[in-house]
Amino acid sequence: PYQLNPIKSRKPPPTATPIASMKKGERQSLRTLVQNRLLEDIFKKCGEKWNGWMVLVLDAPALRVISSSIGMYDLAEHKITLAEDLTKKRAPFRDMGVIYLISPTEDSINRLIADWTPSENRREPLYGDGIFVYFLSKLQPEMLAKIKHCKALVRRIKAMGEVNIDFLAKEASSFHFDMNKSFRELYLRRPGTTTPAMIDVADKLITVCATMNEYPHIRFRASSDLCKTLADIFHNKMNEFVGKNTQWWYHGDAKHSQRERSTLLLLDRSDDCLSPLMHEFTYQAMVYDLLPVDDDRITFQSETAGTAAEDNAQNETMAKDALLNENDTLWVELRGKHIADVIQILSNRIREIVDSSSGEVFSRSGKDKGKALSLQQMANALKALPEYREIMSKLSQHMHISHQCMDIFNRQSLLDLSEIEQTLATGKNDEGRTPRLADLVSEVETELQNIPNSLTRLRLLSILITSQNGVRDMDRDRLFAAARLSEAEMRVVRNLQRMGVDIVQNTEGNSMGSMITGKRLVSRATGESESEYSSSRYVCELKTILADMQAGKLSIETYPSVLPLPEAGTGAVTSARTRSRSRPTGSVRKGGGKSKWSKSTEKKSKAASYSGARQIVFVVGGMCYSELRAMHEASEETEFVAGSTRFITPTQFVQDLSTLG
Repeated sequence: PYQLNPIKSRKPPPTATPIASMKKGERQSLRTLVQNRLLEDIFKKCGEKWNGWMVLVLDAPALRVISSSIGMYDLAEHKITLAEDLTKKRAPFRDMGVIYLISPTEDSINRLIADWTPSENRREPLYGDGIFVYFLSKLQPEMLAKIKHCKALVRRIKAMGEVNIDFLAKEASSFHFDMNKSFRELYLRRPGTTTPAMIDVADKLITVCATMNEYPHIRFRASSDLCKTLADIFHNKMNEFVGKNTQWWYHGDAKHSQRERSTLLLLDRSDDCLSPLMHEFTYQAMVYDLLPVDDDRITFQSETAGTAAEDNAQNETMAKDALLNENDTLWVELRGKHIADVIQILSNRIREIVDSSSGEVFSRSGKDKGKALSLQQMANALKALPEYREIMSKLSQHMHISHQCMDIFNRQSLLDLSEIEQTLATGKNDEGRTPRLADLVSEVETELQNIPNSLTRLRLLSILITSQNGVRDMDRDRLFAAARLSEAEMRVVRNLQRMGVDIVQNTEGNSMGSMITGKRLVSRATGESESEYSSSRYVCELKTILADMQAGKLSIETYPSVLPLPEAGTGAVTSARTRSRSRPTGSVRKGGGKSKWSKSTEKKSKAASYSGARQIVFVVGGMCYSELRAMHEASEETEFVAGSTRFITPTQFVQDLSTLG
């Protein structure tokens, strides 16, 4: 049987707020809508039609959908006692009903039919006479015909339908399609052609829109043939869906006009190959880049916490598992913050707990009071305060994970490396000056010679090539020699050309302009970072696009729409649903003699409630974690929903590039 929520807890995880209990005008996140769809519309109604306990049978895609949004506790609340794998041999439970939640593929439907077809090994049915069958997305007529031919199955079916949740709602307002092997098919296609992966993306996007009751205006990057073709496919399929589902409603129709129709903006990974290569120092991006995370699960080393009475016992370390998801409210709070802030926040909270207790656990002399805690001090606090063990355990978990990030950060000298990356990407050093390209190339060459890790060398060389529109012909041989990459790794670098990146700068014509350009450091920064840290000066292109959407300035020439936009939305993505809040004026000055880790004391005001239309931004080819953070930050003012074929780390982006040839 599946263990849907592998981390056991004393308290049940937070679940969706039923629509009926929500206050008037209250907005629901995408993840909450998914939870309500599964728990209230599917499992609760099945329980009303079947008096006893039920078994939930899932195929692999359905398991991913369920695991990303709800846990075993939620299922038990709806009379589901067991979750099992459709593809494996299962024990019979003939007194129980069964809910099949599967993808509408031929393989899954054949297995469904096999469960109710007598064979030499099994003549009796596996389950009782209450069968509920639900599909993640649209069931094709030929598959429905196959089901109808199985009389033993059909006469026991009490409900069958399409749930339209063929995506993973990983965060409150973000989703991806778990399409880990689609990159090659998407980027080796001939212009203007349609591939099965594109059809798959369009079909899954329809289930997202169906879940949110959105019939969006469709905009796309004009320079991307991939986005243009996908926009047309989705437009036709969405119209077909609306035409066939006459009971389905959407925001902005005649009966639901409280808010306007949403907008779907399609973007292409090839338009920004720089952001997924950069080293990021915010918590979520750092964890996924530097530590071994399997989906949401991470294993970390933690000291065992005895009690204060065990003074003679030394701390021992043991491996622990944690899930980094929406059920961990501390993770949700910290994931977008700089790693230095994360460690300081965790230290302060542990100190607050200790200060509220009767005894002193560790020295708090004047010079140590404001410093971050060491892991040893934290372990001592855990021992001394058993009554706070539950909350301290969560703080301890993230303290260990953040310290593991910092250990790798220091061991790989990532602060110095990041300064080179930031200067290449922004065109300016941490003092705001523009260095000579020749000097920076020499610095990159030296760094490449000193970096022991080949993946890090590949990333730095790729960052140089991508940020500077290729390397100068005179620099190519020495940089490639310094990088010491294998043939397979060099193919990854060359495959950047398939994403529209020049490997060698184009100096054709040898004009004075091109000669000057070749000597200047190119800036890929499309906006100024609001980060308080000079090691995070670069902002991804998506952040600027989101700002233009909020301000109503997104170019209709650069981002046209499939159909003409309403007059009010011709300069933007129609009437973004925004929050009103005052914005700080001016910018935080990085550098200027400050440490690369120094921070300003400027504080931001809190946001108010949303108004206007929802905005869906979908990146074909993978969304990196700096872009996901930009979506989180923009959502403080506008209701954005982030989506992609999958969320990618730098390593995964390099692996995707390796599939192109």
